[in-house]
Amino acid sequence: MVTMKPRSRYPMIGALAVIMLAPWASHSAAVTEAFPGTNGKIVFVSDRDGDDEIYTMNAGRTREDVASLRQLTHNSVPDRDPVFSSDGSKIAFASLRDDNWDVFTMNADGTEEARITEEASGEFQPSFAPGFSRPRQTIVFTSTRDVSAREPFNHEVYRLDPESARLAMQLTFDPELDTEPAWSPTECKIAFSSKRSSGNRDIFIMGCSGLDLRRLTTSPASDSWPAFSPDGKKIAFQSNRSGNTDIYVMNTDGTGQERVTNDVSEEWQPAFSPDGAWIVFTSWNRLGNADIYTRRLDGTAEVRITSGPRDGVRNTQPDWQSVPSAAGGGG
Repeated sequence: MVTMKPRSRYPMIGALAVIMLAPWASHSAAVTEAFPGTNGKIVFVSDRDGDDEIYTMNAGRTREDVASLRQLTHNSVPDRDPVFSSDGSKIAFASLRDDNWDVFTMNADGTEEARITEEASGEFQPSFAPGFSRPRQTIVFTSTRDVSAREPFNHEVYRLDPESARLAMQLTFDPELDTEPAWSPTECKIAFSSKRSSGNRDIFIMGCSGLDLRRLTTSPASDSWPAFSPDGKKIAFQSNRSGNTDIYVMNTDGTGQERVTNDVSEEWQPAFSPDGAWIVFTSWNRLGNADIYTRRLDGTAEVRITSGPRDGVRNTQPDWQSVPSAAGGGG
């Protein structure tokens, strides 16, 4: 089967003014587990209406699941990088409004959009801190505000807290790409991908103040798109170390790296289910389609969530909603 490579996942932004901010003091106490409930809806990006918009649907292929598809954003510009808050009530995403990528939040049903970043640079790939339920939750994201003519690829990771009056704190300081931050559900730690060590992308982990940096992968291939398991003990990621991009899982110290998918197609952009038993990911096929699949970690089941709706449509960047137990069932 001939596989198709996806388009670039990184917005191309011009040179911007440099804003240097000191990292935060470290938090020593672990937070409570981020995913207290059952599996809910899956949020993803689709270009089925002509540009990238954000959709949700149930995690299944019954008639009711297919009918659950709902478009949340309606813009003439791309909306991307959706991610649920820890309680499943909010979605953070990036949008190219006003000719600039910024981070927005909205309710899980698409209502009450709020713009979180307002820089002249590009801000995208948000991830919520765990354990918060306020309208303006703490968010970590990728920014191009440190890009310059001398360092044209200088993407850094920043953190924005509700109490900071929207003053973002810089967490990484390297002229190479630092992108795709993911916040641990159980500790004050952030995983991200970077080209800082070898020129290839690798997975790193740091404290949520930017300290205690450790490299987790050392493959000569590209390792990226980290995602924590709900118990905070595993990290899923994508890698082309086998010659084909597949999903892998490892312990949070980098040990125990195991391949989860082994298909002739390309598998990208993993995220764990809230119950920790499944992975949701993007798969690219020979027709140029990208669709969302779920797979049990033990390999006993796989479900195709999206289908088209026509050749060339791309359904990408999935994340899985947690439904708190008190709210009753998933979805």
